[in-house]
Amino acid sequence: MSELSKCFYQVTAGRSCRDLCHPEYATCWRSFVGITKTLLPGSYKLYLTLLVIPPLVKGGGYTAEYWKTHILGYASISFKTYIQAISGLTLQCLFYKLFGRLHYYWLMGVPGFVSAALVPKLPRVHLRLQGITYFNMMLEVMIRKSEWRWLQVLRRSRLWATVAFMLFSARIMHVLRADTVNQFWIMYPAPATTDRAKGCSSTCLHDASCPAYIFDGVWKYALAGFTIEAARGLLSKGALVYGAPGRFWPELRQAIGLALPLFLAAYVGSFRSISCWLAHRTGRERAGHARLAGLLSGASYLIYPKYQLFTLALTKFLEMSWEHYHNTAKVRPRWAVLLQRAPILRLVHMCAIGYMYHALVFHSHLSPPFNAKCVNYCSGYRVERIKRRLVAWMLERSARLNPAQPST
Repeated sequence: MSELSKCFYQVTAGRSCRDLCHPEYATCWRSFVGITKTLLPGSYKLYLTLLVIPPLVKGGGYTAEYWKTHILGYASISFKTYIQAISGLTLQCLFYKLFGRLHYYWLMGVPGFVSAALVPKLPRVHLRLQGITYFNMMLEVMIRKSEWRWLQVLRRSRLWATVAFMLFSARIMHVLRADTVNQFWIMYPAPATTDRAKGCSSTCLHDASCPAYIFDGVWKYALAGFTIEAARGLLSKGALVYGAPGRFWPELRQAIGLALPLFLAAYVGSFRSISCWLAHRTGRERAGHARLAGLLSGASYLIYPKYQLFTLALTKFLEMSWEHYHNTAKVRPRWAVLLQRAPILRLVHMCAIGYMYHALVFHSHLSPPFNAKCVNYCSGYRVERIKRRLVAWMLERSARLNPAQPST
């Protein structure tokens, strides 16, 4: 057991769940009633971006049915996350009663895992959204936490990360071009079923001329990236409109970054340019062109070298490769059939949430800011207060063990 866990047991010896988790409530029951009354707004606040950004990016084609589905989906995932938050915080007390003491792994990790298992069934699109988001954050923490020297060297190398992203991109675009999977990625190549081009002979698969096709992708994806950044900025700085209006515009301008729009424009523009050049060079578009164009356009990662983008590419590489194999293999071994039947996404969702809950308290310096935002919004900042109490207890113990030496 790690030194951190040993220290945890030493500083929490003789303390109860009330001391650590809910000193403001005299009993666990009162704590349960209190969080039930107060946590709902935080869950709805957490998913405001999910409510705002998709309609902005969609840019048109709105119908009454679209708005109904979109708003009900937002309300559903927010309410189910509220149930998950209540479950996790209540399980902290139940596990304390079970063990008779506070437990290192059963304080955050196991309650997070079990609460994700208990939450009402999420639609697959929302389960995938939460599961992949938390899995990507879990990968990020594991990479940062790893003590393997080779991984530490590679983690600090932007060149290695870019090469890896290029390889992931090549595989993803090849699979999407083969039209054997239907999953989200940054962009999609023109499928082979598209009508032949109207403005550049029959060498390419897209409509209109090649310059128009390339320019259309560049400006649309740059606009989408800017819209996402602007929406983030508005959500993070919107309160200044009422509290400090003079600071709103300067801080909003600082919050809107240009790296994401530039990356999206470069990635899409380079992929389309290379695809068109290869098609004209060889006389017609070929399936292998998507692989090469995906590889070379992946160099755009240098513009926006973020853990979130890298882990997204990694998980999509694994997901799409598996689905492509499942959809194209004529004969699959028994292990592959059994694995396909297993609720992998559900298990990944549960494990990743448990891991990230634990990491937020015990490895907070490695935990992504978004993880803290998610958990603290949904817990009414109770988890943040738990972390601060533990840190204070550890500092108090350290001060007792290492008293200041008297001056001579």
